[in-house]
Amino acid sequence: MERTSSIGPPRRIEAGGVRPPTHIFFATDGSASARFAQAQILALPWRFPVHVTVMMAVHVPPPPFASFVSSAQQAFDAALVPLRREAEVRAEDVLTKARSALEASVSSVATRMHAGSPGATIVEMARACRVDLVAVGSRGLGPYKGYLLGSVSDHVANHARCSVLLAKTPPKRTGRYLLALDDSPRYAVAVLRWLRELDLSEGSWIHLVKVFRSVKDFPDPDGGDRACACERTASAMFAPWGDAPEVLEAMCEERLDAKVARVTVEVRFGQEVPEILASVRKFDPDLLVFGAKGHYSTAASPLGHVACKLIAHAPCSVLIVRPPGPGFPDPDSR
Repeated sequence: MERTSSIGPPRRIEAGGVRPPTHIFFATDGSASARFAQAQILALPWRFPVHVTVMMAVHVPPPPFASFVSSAQQAFDAALVPLRREAEVRAEDVLTKARSALEASVSSVATRMHAGSPGATIVEMARACRVDLVAVGSRGLGPYKGYLLGSVSDHVANHARCSVLLAKTPPKRTGRYLLALDDSPRYAVAVLRWLRELDLSEGSWIHLVKVFRSVKDFPDPDGGDRACACERTASAMFAPWGDAPEVLEAMCEERLDAKVARVTVEVRFGQEVPEILASVRKFDPDLLVFGAKGHYSTAASPLGHVACKLIAHAPCSVLIVRPPGPGFPDPDSR
């Protein structure tokens, strides 16, 4: 089963160098958590054009049943037909409401309904649509009433080839973004470059957090306060990071410090996860942004250890940056 519909075609790249559309893949089940994801899509200041594909996976897992009597098996299969039809009718209603809520604020909206296991179906269809971002809720309605469970969102975060927005709360609309950076220059640069896709206003506040294992790992030649450097300029704070000069270079290229009202940097010492979470509670951001893998990640895991822990414990919505292209391996590759 596959049903699609659309309102307006997505914009294409033209010969004159017109910017290609940002393609967001919104997987919904109509739950409150999915509505948080929808609200996050509407709240983030995207640069136009933006195309949204709204998808719902219809999956009615039957209870275990087996019979050698063909008539009994046929009767059981027939009893599941109205359940599937009921799920399809509800899915159509959910998709219609989502499309109505989104179409006035984005360039175009398409809807899709697919049968199959939700986690795998979402990842497969997002890959087929070649999207830039998958947006999902962190919790759904349950195995028979809904389709986005915690296990499904975890599956999407682990196996999607693109970045993933995992909505836990409604958007606060304060323009605050907390970026957690580690010692992996390419992912740190990717996190910063993700901001280029946003039309940030002068009221935005970008707060960069870097956690060092110990004070000895952070040489501070100017003798500044090592415990917290929130009031120092980003350039001054990045200067001692000999292992991540690309971060500073990318930041200067994007002129993030001149583009928004504030760019601050906080240095912390200790274990990454508890220190980042402490910074989240202190800063209270709209969104926590971090790379899918860090300097100490192993090749065997699609997500790094820190990313997994932040997804599980962050009190706000999170965005896991996994940019496509050379140098960023397919999360399903082994």
